[in-house]
Amino acid sequence: MIPIYIQKLLFLLLFQSFLFSASFNIVGKILDTDTREPLNSVNIFVPGTDLGTATNKDGNFILIIDNYDNNQISLNVKIIGYELKTILVDRLEEKIDLGSILINKEAIKLEPINIQSKNQINQISDITIAGSELNENLKANIAVTLMNYPNIGINSFGSVVSKPSVRGFSGDRFLLTNDGSESGDLSQSSIDHVITLDMSEVNQIELIRGPKSLVFGLNAIGGVVNTSLIGSPKVRVEKIQQKFSFGGERFNKGLHGDAMFYIPFKNNQINIFLSNRKTDNEKSSIQLLDNTQSNTFNYKLGFTHYLKDSYINFKIQDYNMDYGIPANPGGHITGVDILLSKKSYQINYHKTMSLLGFRKIDIKYNFIDYIHLELVNDEENNPNIFDAYNQGDYHVAMAKETHNLKYELNSKNLILGLELNKKNFKPSGFYLTPQTKEDYFSFYGFRNENYAGLSFSSSFRLGYLKSVPKNSDIQYINIESSDMKKRIFKTGSISFGFSKKINEISFEDNEFVEINSWFMHTMRAPRVEELYSDGPHLGSYAYEIGNPNLKVEKIYGIENSIRYVDNSSELAFVTFYNYSPYYYEMAKMGDCPDALTWNVLSGTSHPCAGADFIDWGSGAFGYLYKYNSRGSKAVIQGLEIDYNYNLDNFRFKYNYSYVRGDNKTIDRPLSYMSPTKQTLTFDYKYDLINYKIRFSQIHAQKRLGEFEQYTPGAFLTDLVISYNDQTKNITIQLNNIFNVIYYNHLSRIKAITPEAGRNFSINYKLFF
Repeated sequence: MIPIYIQKLLFLLLFQSFLFSASFNIVGKILDTDTREPLNSVNIFVPGTDLGTATNKDGNFILIIDNYDNNQISLNVKIIGYELKTILVDRLEEKIDLGSILINKEAIKLEPINIQSKNQINQISDITIAGSELNENLKANIAVTLMNYPNIGINSFGSVVSKPSVRGFSGDRFLLTNDGSESGDLSQSSIDHVITLDMSEVNQIELIRGPKSLVFGLNAIGGVVNTSLIGSPKVRVEKIQQKFSFGGERFNKGLHGDAMFYIPFKNNQINIFLSNRKTDNEKSSIQLLDNTQSNTFNYKLGFTHYLKDSYINFKIQDYNMDYGIPANPGGHITGVDILLSKKSYQINYHKTMSLLGFRKIDIKYNFIDYIHLELVNDEENNPNIFDAYNQGDYHVAMAKETHNLKYELNSKNLILGLELNKKNFKPSGFYLTPQTKEDYFSFYGFRNENYAGLSFSSSFRLGYLKSVPKNSDIQYINIESSDMKKRIFKTGSISFGFSKKINEISFEDNEFVEINSWFMHTMRAPRVEELYSDGPHLGSYAYEIGNPNLKVEKIYGIENSIRYVDNSSELAFVTFYNYSPYYYEMAKMGDCPDALTWNVLSGTSHPCAGADFIDWGSGAFGYLYKYNSRGSKAVIQGLEIDYNYNLDNFRFKYNYSYVRGDNKTIDRPLSYMSPTKQTLTFDYKYDLINYKIRFSQIHAQKRLGEFEQYTPGAFLTDLVISYNDQTKNITIQLNNIFNVIYYNHLSRIKAITPEAGRNFSINYKLFF
């Protein structure tokens, strides 16, 4: 029986209006206010839609408007180095001539305008980071880039191996997407797996919550972290453009450089991206941490053919990285070396149309071939990942082939889509997880309506997952071979919410209060590793034991928020509450504190040898903690406060974030919850230079889950200076100015070393 909610949504879809207005044109010419010279490649677009164009070398443009219902149109005029200009156009005839339009210079973003639309219905807690703000926070990976935002923690094995924790949710409980598509790596399955995302190609970061998050994927209770990448087919230029950047940081002797080329010809465009990043062993505030080096090389090639109302895009990418996991006296006395390779091949088709009320169609196909090798740190290791894989010169190998097809119809207020996903998971070596095939089918929809001053939004996603392990002669240690059987999971997620803006609170024109609330019920099927693992996972210091009988994970979540805005300030309060009657944990089965003080050269046996929670792992002295999959009742709740004040060139910002997790089954806190955090930031802009000083109070974490240790608090001070003009950006960051000894509660190596001490970094971007 189809739920009544979904019946209503389908009814709205099938009976949308078939009546659309005819096409008409808007023409004009864009000039510099000071020089009165025509401006080339200025973007003119209708916000919240894919309707847009750009000026030619003479400053002229023609914008064709199809299927637009309103009699008045809002146009945005935007180009790098100039202020955004908004024009209201009354539709009076088939051709509207706006004449000459003057725009003023301003120091702003370096990247081309990327016009995207996902039915932009924003929650108060949503975050968008772009332009100068992104440059001032940009680090080597996305977790460290986001660390100063509310309720963002960092799960890490050092700075290179870092992934975000969003409101206490990590792994598959929040989505990480690139241009709306899954990353296709194994980063969400284990803490030691890096995110295969080159931050130098990131143009914008969005943290998306509420009903529209289900459009991106299923496991979205913690939100969606979506990155928009330079080189998108939606960024079209009329002449060759280039972007170069390079920089470095002191604490790990890191160096990086990249180049991006936009090459248009006739109705086609080629995009080329190249990057390389190298780091040495990182230095904390008290010591040098061995085997934390990294080397990353990434290239991407895209070709787009443009037609009047459509485009087709082909893209290939080759991402390669080798990095180290530091030694741990309780696991690996020499550390672990990891090699990975991700090759992806993507086809994107976009068309503007009129069909059953829909205005555009998007079809995406992505094939990803991913290999991940783990080796005990040894100078004799084969540095070539393909030679090592083919010759069996590794201890753990995890390979995954992913086929993803997404078909989406989009109108002004309605989205309907299908997603097909086929994965082939192929582990080998010590890791005894069987080869497993996964077939996933999903059907989803999103709707937004305005009624009586209220904005209502709702969404659903129905999923079917079949997981089939391959029969083999492997003798599993902790799981019966008979339990390695096919599993089928049926999932259904829904979300709905509303927002209300109240303007009648004073005589001020720009003063209002906004109220927002949403509810989400989401279901998550277990990963292959959570079901079938039975062997040592070197990089995570763990011997992992799955549970083939796991049920579907269910989470019920609600968020309530209120925001006050006036001419100079903004104040927002956000509360959230999530309950799960069945919450997956890969839980540690025991502890061995003596392992951290044991010396391999002491002549004594390992202090944990023979214990039932320690098993043979990675060599003569490699003992690993056992972890097993289990289901528990859990509650995760929290609070966020955000205040902004602007006065001329001065800006003041304060945010507070708190999250609490409880395991109701064993009546103690959930592990790996971020401590309370407060951040105070002062910005001052003088001409083309922005000065920022940031104070962060990280509170001590006293609420400890199983086998967790107390983490003291710290007060950190950062200084950022950035210069922006039309063609370049220079950003200088001085982090942890006073070299404070700071321990990250979510770090897996905090017992070994604190976080980085005083660190100087510089980044230079040139765009022309």
